[in-house]
Amino acid sequence: MKKLVQIISILLLVIFAAGNITAQSEEQPTLVCSFQKVKMSDMSAFNKLVKEKFAPILNSMVDDKMLLGWGQFNHAWGDEWNLNVWYIVKDMESFNKFWEEYINRVNEKQPDAWKELRGYIQEHKDNIYTIMNQYPLPPQK
Repeated sequence: MKKLVQIISILLLVIFAAGNITAQSEEQPTLVCSFQKVKMSDMSAFNKLVKEKFAPILNSMVDDKMLLGWGQFNHAWGDEWNLNVWYIVKDMESFNKFWEEYINRVNEKQPDAWKELRGYIQEHKDNIYTIMNQYPLPPQK
């Protein structure tokens, strides 16, 4: 009997832990950062392009709840990745849906925007993170 209680206790602990891990991963938003190396002399043109052609589409996607948020950050001092954009989504599945729709909207509304953007980028990389702490918290269901 004592052994049975121990086995049941261990099973309940494993089930509880697995449920906690799943719930935690579902509650932690995903941050995707897109890093670009852009010539310093091209930064203002790149910023203008993002503001005029990409930002309105991204803003509408936040309004449509496909994104929790997005933003751009530049620097004049630091490493070589000087012009960067971030996207916050619920999870990777949400990011994949957002990204497909984003590409479609940009192609439809600003057909030459991607080509123009790529003209400024010397190198590009993406990093994907899980946000562990944040204030204020994103909207909850």
